[in-house]
Amino acid sequence: MKKTSKTLLLALGISLAGTTGAWAQQDPSGDGVWTLQEAVEYAKVNNLQVKQTNLNRKINEIDYKQSQLDRLPILNANGSYFFNTGSFQDPVTFSVQTQEAQTANFSASASVPLFQGFRQTNLIKQNKLELEASQQDVLSTQNDITIQLVTSYLNILFSDELIKTSELQRDATRQQLDRTRILFDAGSVAENSVLDLESQLATDELNVINATNQRDISRLNLMQLLNIKANEEFSIQIPELPEPDQYPLVVDGSQVYDIAVQTLPAIKAVDLRVQSAQKGVDAARGNYFPRISLGAGINTRYSSTSNFIVGREDRFIEQVFYTNPQGTEQQSFYLLQPAPIYDDYSFLDQAKDNVGKNYGFTLSVPIFNGFQVRNSVQRAIISQENANLNADIARNNLRQTIEQAYVDAVAAKRKYNASREQVRAAERNVRNAELRLNSGIINSVEYVIVANTFRSAQSELLQAKYDYIFKLKVLDFYQGKDISF
Repeated sequence: MKKTSKTLLLALGISLAGTTGAWAQQDPSGDGVWTLQEAVEYAKVNNLQVKQTNLNRKINEIDYKQSQLDRLPILNANGSYFFNTGSFQDPVTFSVQTQEAQTANFSASASVPLFQGFRQTNLIKQNKLELEASQQDVLSTQNDITIQLVTSYLNILFSDELIKTSELQRDATRQQLDRTRILFDAGSVAENSVLDLESQLATDELNVINATNQRDISRLNLMQLLNIKANEEFSIQIPELPEPDQYPLVVDGSQVYDIAVQTLPAIKAVDLRVQSAQKGVDAARGNYFPRISLGAGINTRYSSTSNFIVGREDRFIEQVFYTNPQGTEQQSFYLLQPAPIYDDYSFLDQAKDNVGKNYGFTLSVPIFNGFQVRNSVQRAIISQENANLNADIARNNLRQTIEQAYVDAVAAKRKYNASREQVRAAERNVRNAELRLNSGIINSVEYVIVANTFRSAQSELLQAKYDYIFKLKVLDFYQGKDISF
């Protein structure tokens, strides 16, 4: 089972480190522009981890069907055909023969269990619960993939806005540099003012390049998540994102947990495995009971040494008697006796004539088996306890993760509000500094410091904005809501 841990939020934060995955296919719309919904729905089907989880579900489905089929009768057939030389036992007459012969045996048997201590019934129920748990595993894996896609998608949006902010700052510095050069040519400012702004412009150009590289890396991460080849035509749809203050926190951590514990597939999966473990204990205990089965069989034999009596004929048989005790005188006479007439006994005739049938009941009573049944029950009980612990651990991890997510959302909201005020103040300050620089009240170094403070505030505001949006989407995820913009 995939467990939700407290480190999930850190891995899903607005960082530029993408999580590699694998999806195979191209943009469903065919225009090269991926919407978030297209990417999510696409990955739910084509992600390799989802496919692997689906294979596990199919295995559990086969196990469940097989446990149902195990109630059907068992039918087996056997056959043998031998070429014999030397001494052997004829399978038809059971006499010892010392000649070359061909022999054959054929049999078929069937058996059906009548009572197994309810072991098979509990195995069927256990396998059904395992199948349902594996179905929840598939949904849980799809949820994990969705969160990864949202993270990469937001990374691209953040990088795009960072590029725009960096370009605006670069353009503002270039304009200020042009005005300062005019003032320098007129002798109003010193050359160092021009050099300082040229240095700042180079820094701004580098910031644009860094932001562009950051965007390209984010795009590459998303393409790798979708398992498509890197290409320049790949792009995402830019949604209209309202300011985060329009996303109020209307729930608290306990409310989110109460909803998540009822809806998350990961929790449903561990609960189903608790029930499955209980059925495993019941199935193991079934080995304490006697077993009753009904069986039947049929067999036939063939031997090339067997002959078929087709009739009888009268034959004179000579009999010799001695007339004296010394045995020197004897007298013969003839008796008329019927003698059998033999013909070839064909394979099919022997197979038909030598048919034997049997049927009856089999009772197996466990008395002593080296404590195998007892130890099997003990292992099943331990597995049940482990399943209960896994369920408790999953709920505890979920509670801690949601508590952390809620606290992070509150902190992100505070940071966004503070960053917004910081940008407003820094923007007024940089405009004022620009006027004072043009008037010669401050030098270029002082202006650059103020401009850098403004750019830093803008960058922090962007990061705070997307961080807050993401934290809210995480809370939506735990409430079972669709993650969309």
